[in-house]
Amino acid sequence: MIEAPELLATITATSRTTMENNLNAAIQAAEQRARNEGRRGILVTRLDYASYTVELSPDVPYGYTYEKHDA
Repeated sequence: MIEAPELLATITATSRTTMENNLNAAIQAAEQRARNEGRRGILVTRLDYASYTVELSPDVPYGYTYEKHDA
């Protein structure tokens, strides 16, 4: 069975503080979910200067968080 990435959050903010707070909260939620399932890692993708996605990805080893820049 091929496992697809699971998008957990899309974050867009107008201030750096809001972005950091929302991104940290989304990553913490993703870490908890990853621990519960124990098979996928976390991929944080920067879409542009004010937008990110956080997802569980089978392309990231369990226990790791990778960053990707699409901007």
